[in-house]
Amino acid sequence: MPRLLLLTALACARVPAVAPDRLAAMHQAKDDEAMRACTMLGRFVGSSTQPGEKGLSQARDEARAKVAATGATDFVYDNESVTPDVITVAAKAFDCGGGEK
Repeated sequence: MPRLLLLTALACARVPAVAPDRLAAMHQAKDDEAMRACTMLGRFVGSSTQPGEKGLSQARDEARAKVAATGATDFVYDNESVTPDVITVAAKAFDCGGGEK
C-alpha cells in the first residue's frame, strides 16, 4: 500500500512533457484584468530547490509547462515565493479562444 501511494504522488508531481511549439504559442498576460474575457482553466505551481535566479527560472518553466499541458492560450504568473529551502511560482492558465483579448 505505501508503495502505491508513493507511485501516485510521483505521478502527480511530474512535469508534463510539452512540445516547444505549444509553449511558444502561449501568451503571457500582465495581470488578471487582461484575462477577464477568458475562461480560467486552473492554477498551477512550479518549484525548485536551486538557489537564486536559476531556481526562479526553473520554477517558472515548470509552472509554464503545467499550464501549457492544459491547452491554455494565455497565462499569468500569479505568485512567487522564495524561501531558503524552496522557490515556488504559481501561474493561472486561461483559454481565450485564440482570438483577441
